[in-house]
Amino acid sequence: MNESKAPVILFGGSFDPPHTGHVELPLLAADAVGASSVVFIPAGINPQKSEHPPTEGRHRVAMLNSAIAHDPRASVSTIELDRPGPSYMIDTVEALAAELGEGHPPLRLLIGADQALNFRTWRRWEDLEPLAEPLILPRAPFGPDVLPQRLAEVYPEDAERWCRRILQIPGLEASSTDVRGALGRGDSLEALVPKTVLDYIRAQGLYGSGPELDRIES
Repeated sequence: MNESKAPVILFGGSFDPPHTGHVELPLLAADAVGASSVVFIPAGINPQKSEHPPTEGRHRVAMLNSAIAHDPRASVSTIELDRPGPSYMIDTVEALAAELGEGHPPLRLLIGADQALNFRTWRRWEDLEPLAEPLILPRAPFGPDVLPQRLAEVYPEDAERWCRRILQIPGLEASSTDVRGALGRGDSLEALVPKTVLDYIRAQGLYGSGPELDRIES
């Protein structure tokens, strides 16, 4: 791996649906670390969220593509959707590294604070960490005032290194669960979801979308 190259950020998730934070914060993270690109990776079957089957992959990919179309640094990989069975990030990173080939840019794995605190429950985390060093988004209830202490408690032997991975950018507050609930209730969504995504949801009739979508101007 050539450490002199600008890094590539990998950002996985269900994106069910993608919201404004999903799109804006990874691009702010790219600015913060000088990354050349951000690869969004919608999960097939998340082994830690398997109790709720996700929306069909083609819809999540279409929504993501519409949400990131304005920024040439952003792209979507369907590697996990194309692979059967649960989506383990170590498998994804190893496959992407192999595709990029020898001497590829350093990979950075963008994760929320809750995932950072849970990182050592991930499959083969000890192999994943050096392959794609984590970058951490603060996320309630683990905001920037609380997160360093919590990381020090979870990783006492390596607290300084984990704390250096915290990004000094706004926290990730919204969640796809919040958005799905708002869609079902017909709440206002302009501040939470890109308009292109709302248009797609309305056109496809996803998430039991309520009357608020019909009031969004086309």
